[in-house]
Amino acid sequence: MCIFAAIYLHVSFFCSTFAAAKVLIMNRYTLGKICKFFFHWHYDIRVTGEETLRDGSVHLVLPNHTAYIDPLLLFSEMWWLPISPMVDELFMRKRFYRHILNKADAIEVPDLNKSAMSREEGVAAASALSRIAIDSLAKGKQLCFYPSGHVKTVDREVIGNRRMAYEVCKELPAGVRVILCRMRGLETSRWSKLKPKQWKWRRTVTMVFEDHTDDVRNWAQTLDRRAFNEQLENWYDGMMK
Repeated sequence: MCIFAAIYLHVSFFCSTFAAAKVLIMNRYTLGKICKFFFHWHYDIRVTGEETLRDGSVHLVLPNHTAYIDPLLLFSEMWWLPISPMVDELFMRKRFYRHILNKADAIEVPDLNKSAMSREEGVAAASALSRIAIDSLAKGKQLCFYPSGHVKTVDREVIGNRRMAYEVCKELPAGVRVILCRMRGLETSRWSKLKPKQWKWRRTVTMVFEDHTDDVRNWAQTLDRRAFNEQLENWYDGMMK
């Protein structure tokens, strides 16, 4: 009985604290620190390579996409960096996530998988998003988006023939640093599309940040889109250093 009472008190504290924080939060930095505090109750988050984001440059962060909660964990760990994620409109429809992502100055992007959208319309929409990203970086805006454009459904990263990362890196504005981020640990969580699920009270999540500006610029200039994406897939899957 004492155990259930303790759990109830913790849950009540979390809910009441979040409700108060929602009213009092005035900027993304405060929200990021609060999110980090609560996420670290449930996740043992281990970050390496964070110094690549502290060099004063404009950054384009390209993570792999293991689970729906990826953007929130990234935001909470990079609370000190004014980085804007490009987030699918389907994700932004969820009230809790939308509140946090709006504080993160997220850029909402249309669902390119809409059945009503023709192939030509999809290509045009994807190219328009690439141009938004390029122009934002050129203006000095820190940016983050997922090259695959979706949460992975198999135990490896599949970018396929997606064009956004390729097009942005091919026209990468001068001075922008490209940081690849590899996340591990959420593959069997409730937020993943993979099976089987495995419940853990304390789940270890790793984030590795590496500067690959020269590599991606070279790949974009010398390879076609599919080969470029394969290079990213190999890095995300740990097949290259």
